Amino acid sequence: MRFLIDHPPLRIVASMVVIIMGVSVHRLDTILYLLILGQGCLLLEKVPVRLLWERVRLIIPFFAFSLVFFAIYEQGIEYELFPWLSVSLYGFEKALIYSGRLLFTVQILTLMFYKLPIPAFFQSLIQLKVPAIFVELLLFTLRYMEVFRSEAKSMLKSLKSRGFRVSQWFSLHNYLTLSKLLGSLFVRSFNRSERVYIGMLSRGYKGMIPMKKTEDFNPNDKWKALVWVVPVISLFIWDKW
Repeated sequence: MRFLIDHPPLRIVASMVVIIMGVSVHRLDTILYLLILGQGCLLLEKVPVRLLWERVRLIIPFFAFSLVFFAIYEQGIEYELFPWLSVSLYGFEKALIYSGRLLFTVQILTLMFYKLPIPAFFQSLIQLKVPAIFVELLLFTLRYMEVFRSEAKSMLKSLKSRGFRVSQWFSLHNYLTLSKLLGSLFVRSFNRSERVYIGMLSRGYKGMIPMKKTEDFNPNDKWKALVWVVPVISLFIWDKW
């Protein structure tokens, strides 16, 4: 049996409810159960591990920073690692709680966007009465990031074709070259974004997102939404006792 909600707006609403409940728990054991639940849902839907890892690796620096920061600067029961360094067990637990919440959020977002095209996601936001200005800003931001990325790859490839190498850890010449590249990159990306916008206007864009038909509502989706939400709400209530 598939537990993935086919109706995009309902999937987004159910995911947001699950995330809000998940980040509101305060006990480490509850977060552990949430992570097991989230990973179980990913396995049941056969979401590729690679897809999850592409998102998890982006938050690994936050994990490392929170473990170091909270363990050193939080007050409470301390454990002496070295004569000159003690770590707070309370801070370590707090770091695990924050990291667990973030990891659970990434799990649910991965499940939400699995087999959900980006156009369908934005169409669903419009159907959910999200202000059009916010949807437009998101669309233009994503488009600008794509333009920025493609321009960066093109300019870096051009530099390497002229013999530029970044093998040295510290090189003043490399830093000067990359700083000039960054300035030129912003200018080129901005100019290209303007051309993209002019092209949109020439094709009839008038500030309104064209609506397209999304996936029809299936009555089974409401039961799937309950399967998503009820376990998390139950853990949330149990966490408060």
